[in-house]
Amino acid sequence: MAAYEIVITILFLAVLGWAIRSRNPFNLGAVLGGFMIFGFDWLWCSRGFWNATTASNLVMVPGIDILGQRYPLSICFVWSVGFGFLPLFASKFHDRIGRVLGPLHFPVILAIAAAIDIVVESVCISIGVWTYHQAPEYLLLGVPWSNMWFMGGLLTASYFGLARVEKWAAIPKDAGLALTSETTWKGLLMPAATILTAAFLLGTLQLFWWSAVHPWVESGRLF
Repeated sequence: MAAYEIVITILFLAVLGWAIRSRNPFNLGAVLGGFMIFGFDWLWCSRGFWNATTASNLVMVPGIDILGQRYPLSICFVWSVGFGFLPLFASKFHDRIGRVLGPLHFPVILAIAAAIDIVVESVCISIGVWTYHQAPEYLLLGVPWSNMWFMGGLLTASYFGLARVEKWAAIPKDAGLALTSETTWKGLLMPAATILTAAFLLGTLQLFWWSAVHPWVESGRLF
């Protein structure tokens, strides 16, 4: 478990350092937008959504302790690297990928994103970082198979969204990171909003799936 925390912390610091050194607020905004998904994840882990629990021996986010539930700092890093940096990096090659895939662009990206989520989550589950408490028929390698369209969809929406929003923002690549600059704030907020809006919309749609299937088993969570 310590190795997991060390590795993901190093990856997060490397990604954050890259975003800052790039002097492009759009890059930093995407990395921070991914990080901020942890606020949604706190709600998604509840009994009426994923019904998930995390290892108790991880370093937790200070100040969050509600009815015995806490939130690991390392999972914030997972969100930042996996759902901020990864779709941002891929979006830099959007046009080139689009030319190669043509009309298959969307379905291929969605399939790849779904596979990435299942593989990465199954590894984290196997080492005990988090656990989904759902009936076996709703799990694939310990991961809710509905995450293929939910988390895969979030990666996909972020990839396509960031590619377009970066063009719309038209921010110079070396615009800098001055907090008094309107360009900086535009660069920070537009990519973060792209990722967080996709998370909200897909999370809301997922509520209808949970309402239809009721997949949960006892987790010990109070909420």
